[in-house]
Amino acid sequence: MAEATTHIELSVVIVTFNSRHVLSENLALLAARPRTQVIVFDNASTDGTPDLIRSKHPGIDLIEGDENIGFARAVNRASERARGATLMLFNPDATISDVDLAVLMRASADHPRDVVAPFIEQPAPQRIVSAGRMPTIWRMLTHYSGLSRIARRVGALEGHYLLPSQATAARRVEWATGAVLVVPMSTWRELRGLSERWFMYAEDIEFCHRIGLSGRNVWLVPESRAKHLVGGSDSTHSMSTNPAWVLNLREFYTTDLRRLPFGALLWTVVVAGGLASRAAVAAARRGPRDAAARSLRSYSAALLKADR
Repeated sequence: MAEATTHIELSVVIVTFNSRHVLSENLALLAARPRTQVIVFDNASTDGTPDLIRSKHPGIDLIEGDENIGFARAVNRASERARGATLMLFNPDATISDVDLAVLMRASADHPRDVVAPFIEQPAPQRIVSAGRMPTIWRMLTHYSGLSRIARRVGALEGHYLLPSQATAARRVEWATGAVLVVPMSTWRELRGLSERWFMYAEDIEFCHRIGLSGRNVWLVPESRAKHLVGGSDSTHSMSTNPAWVLNLREFYTTDLRRLPFGALLWTVVVAGGLASRAAVAAARRGPRDAAARSLRSYSAALLKADR
């Protein structure tokens, strides 16, 4: 990591929770990068994550929490120590090469007020991109109904998640995942970081919404590639079927995006119906005990229960 007297170009914030099994490669690459500060906030891991960091990466700024305070709070606490001109949020189960990071930093320099994100490669087959449009009723409907796939070149029919064919060149999006997200420090400070409304999930979308409201843009830069093992940062898999992602998305829609009196109910019907239909397809293809089918059914049921 860069010394305190050196000009810091980039501050990287990583939040860990039982992440020892995925962490070492990421830290070695980032810690070796010139003019880079790496800050890790550990959310009270029990698998020896802090011990690994102290023994193998002593130059990293490690903050050890007494309890698991969630993703957004941990990011905000860690970012208070950031000294770089640019901040990068980086999941412990994400990886990026030196070349791809350099491309991302050049894109950030080209858009000095905006947020930039790489194309996140996920385990195959990759059907969607971790970026897209705000989760309005219309964008959720085009996603779950398949309209976004039928008319891939029609911007008005783009869904909450973009398709890979819609992300072949640098473009503006309305949100990008916080797994790897680059933000000018001045922008981060002005917007006061992530919302702490939720323990985890949806805070990246809410942050990007505020980026748009401030007159800035979110750029997806597919020339830069990163990999993300979705859900791989917790070795205990304690969040593997957690419906919080869709419940928080619903709350975000209801409080920040809703325009219709019965919008929350309609949003729930669209999304719960979409999840249930996909569960049915997964069950028909692979059997009713299929893990994906069970998860999709649980997400749909959680949404319907929340709207009672």
